[in-house]
Amino acid sequence: MKHLLNTRSQWKRIILLVTTIFGFNFTANSAILEVAYDSLGGVAGANFEDLGLADNEQITYDAIFESGNTSFAESFVGQTVDAVGNFDLLTGNPVGPLRLLAGDAATNVTAIDGGAGDVGNTAIAGSGPAGFPSPDAVGEGSIAILFDFDQSEFGFDIVGGNGGTATAQFWARDGILLGEILFNLNSATFQSYGFITDNGERTVAGVSITNSDLGGIGFDNFIFDVAGVPGTPGEQVSAPASFGLLLISFFVLYARKKVRKL
Repeated sequence: MKHLLNTRSQWKRIILLVTTIFGFNFTANSAILEVAYDSLGGVAGANFEDLGLADNEQITYDAIFESGNTSFAESFVGQTVDAVGNFDLLTGNPVGPLRLLAGDAATNVTAIDGGAGDVGNTAIAGSGPAGFPSPDAVGEGSIAILFDFDQSEFGFDIVGGNGGTATAQFWARDGILLGEILFNLNSATFQSYGFITDNGERTVAGVSITNSDLGGIGFDNFIFDVAGVPGTPGEQVSAPASFGLLLISFFVLYARKKVRKL
């Protein structure tokens, strides 16, 4: 009995240590609620101006890329991307821990400057099955957003919209679906959407978005809680969560050795 108590004590110390160092939350997953974009209080974001596009320029990224200390691609590892007409359809759950997966060449993510002499009005759009630079591709594809740190709120502007719908799926770091929200798109040039966890906990590690709008849609002015680790805009960086998981593995191995010695 004494040996068992010592073993439990060792594990409690390790769990407490890991929780303290990395701020991990072992409580139940949060649900997701849609709220007004203006009600969000996040201090971090991505507006894609750091990509440095010229007036009216469009660039398609065929790999995972970074902007605003946040990483973007077509989907997460574990999801399946199918073509339904000109649109991407995402099925399946990601494999935890969340990792981004780029689409095939010309079908990943495209960055677009607004043009009309307005350099610095940049948005991104998923590139659908037709492939960049087809007008039937840009805006019809899926996008996936991976945060370096878990978030409790998330919002964005949608550019375009022609009466279709979009679906946002919110994922925990381990690939568990926290919530799925379908929302209608009107014909306004800009539409803003906000989302929060129902309990205020930071549990959202990534978001994937698809749409069925005939005109296709773009995304701009992302806002969320915690800024990521700086990297080079347009280039992939390693998320610190992966490093944290590696350190946890070392802690677990250390704990097993200590337990065996008791």
